[in-house]
Amino acid sequence: MNGPRPDMDFTPVRNGMDYLTSAVLHLAPTPYPSRDRPINDRELKYAVLHLQAATEVLLKARLVREHWSLVFKDPGKAARSAFEQGKFESCSINATMDRLADIANVPITQKQRSAIKDLAETRNALTHYGHTANAYAVEARAVTVLNFLLDFVPLHLQPALSSEAKFVHESMGAVAIDVRRIESLVKTRMQELAGDLRGLEERTVICPQCRQWAVVVGEDPIVCRFCRVSWEPDSAALEYWNDVLRGEFEALATDPCGCGDELVLLANTASNKTKDVGLCFACGTLYERKV
Repeated sequence: MNGPRPDMDFTPVRNGMDYLTSAVLHLAPTPYPSRDRPINDRELKYAVLHLQAATEVLLKARLVREHWSLVFKDPGKAARSAFEQGKFESCSINATMDRLADIANVPITQKQRSAIKDLAETRNALTHYGHTANAYAVEARAVTVLNFLLDFVPLHLQPALSSEAKFVHESMGAVAIDVRRIESLVKTRMQELAGDLRGLEERTVICPQCRQWAVVVGEDPIVCRFCRVSWEPDSAALEYWNDVLRGEFEALATDPCGCGDELVLLANTASNKTKDVGLCFACGTLYERKV
C-alpha cells in the first residue's frame, strides 16, 4: 500500500544503541574468523566507525540528562531553541568526558580516556585520510572502548533514562549475546574481572546470556560482572534453568532453602565447574546435591 513514509524515530539514545549494536556485529561477524587471523578490513573499519559514533552519542546522551546546556561547546552561550533544533556546535569528546567526570560524577579512567581518544583518531584517519595500521592493534583499541561501554550504559546511562530505559536494557541483552563471540574482548574482560570474582567462586555460575563464569548469585539484583545483564533472583534462576540447564526437571529443588526461598537449582560453580551442587540463587547457599 502506497502512502507517506512514517517519521524516523531515532533519538540520541536510540541512535547510540543502534551504532553500538552495529559495531558489535562487525566485531563479531558470523562465522567469526579464526584466532590466527583478524577480522577482515571492511568489518573492522565499520566496527571502528560505528563504535566511535556510539561512544560519542551515548556519552553526550548521559551529559544531556545532567543538563542540556552541557553538550554545547560553550555552555554559557547555550540557547534552548538551538538545542531543540539541533543547531549548535557540541563539545568535543574530551570535553564530554571531563564534564561527565567533574559534573556528573561518572568515573572514566585514564586508560579508558586514552582508548576513546585513540579510537576517535583512528576513526578520523579512516574517514578522511585513509589509514594503514595493524589490524590486531585497531581491534584491541575497539575492544577496550566496547569494554567501557558495557559498564557505562547499564551503570550510568540507563538509570538516568525514563521511557527509553526498557529499550536500552533489551538492546544490551542482545549485545551481550553477540559479545560472547569476540574472543579478544572475552580474554581481556575476564582478566580484568579476576580480582572482583576472587573469593566468590562457590556462588559464581555461568551467565545464560554471554556464557562467561561471571554471575554471582546471592545478591539482589543478580548481575553478570561480564556483560552487566541483571535479573531479580527468581528471574535469574528461571533463565539459568531454561538456558543453561535446558529445563531439566531433575535440576529443580525438592526442598526450599533455609532462607525460605525455593530458588535452589542443581548447578555448577566456578569453584568446581564439573561438580553438581545445590545452589540457592536468592542467598547463595550451597547444598550437597540438595535437589
